[in-house]
Amino acid sequence: MASMEKFKEKLASLRAESDAANARADELEAKVKQLEAEHTSKDHEILSLQIRVKNLEEQAEKVETALRNTTQNFNEADLKAEDNERKNAKLEQDLADKEKQYEEIVEKFNASKAELEELSRQFEDL
Repeated sequence: MASMEKFKEKLASLRAESDAANARADELEAKVKQLEAEHTSKDHEILSLQIRVKNLEEQAEKVETALRNTTQNFNEADLKAEDNERKNAKLEQDLADKEKQYEEIVEKFNASKAELEELSRQFEDL
């Protein structure tokens, strides 16, 4: 009879262990499901971030292209401005030269006119 008691105790002990193991298995299964859900959520977050990074890279590439174009346009405009400044300086120098020539011609004209008037008076005196 003692062996029957021991058997019942052993059976009860095994049932308790089995129940504890089942409870632990249920806890672990719930934890696995929670971790899988978190993993799926993180996968979606990573995918979303990858899409955002790709969009930002494309946007950065467009900005870099626009910056290159703007820089090139600025350099071309700067070269044109320098060229125009040189042309302007040359035209100003040409104008100054022509004004000087004009003044010299006017002086010569006035001198010739005065000489002519003097000759004309001398002619009249004859």
